[in-house]
Amino acid sequence: MNERNFRIILGAILLIALYFEWRLVVYGYMAILLFEAITNWRIPLLVSHLRGIPGDAGPTCAASPSALFTINFEAERALRLAVVGFLMISYVLFNEELWFFPWFIGFALFGAGLSGMCPMVMGFRWLGFR
Repeated sequence: MNERNFRIILGAILLIALYFEWRLVVYGYMAILLFEAITNWRIPLLVSHLRGIPGDAGPTCAASPSALFTINFEAERALRLAVVGFLMISYVLFNEELWFFPWFIGFALFGAGLSGMCPMVMGFRWLGFR
């Protein structure tokens, strides 16, 4: 499994949980993403490792300030932390005011998986994350 397929699954699960108003599924979703971000034991890497396929570091951006410095933190981990942070703010703290933002995150993850390009990961890599 690669990160692209996993983003499709992440987006679909979030959209289904939001549509059916399964709050515990969304909380579990955030817990899994937070665990993956903290430990770097990501499901796509574990599945690829079990299948014997080497992991992919991903593309780098050519014209970025990361040529001058690099941050020893993966962009995929930063994406997961950002998703959890945005979901905590919009779904847990300000549910009534920011009701549309979890939907936006779900559609963005689903679209990033379908297109194969995640603007947030590209931005993190541009900033110097590996």
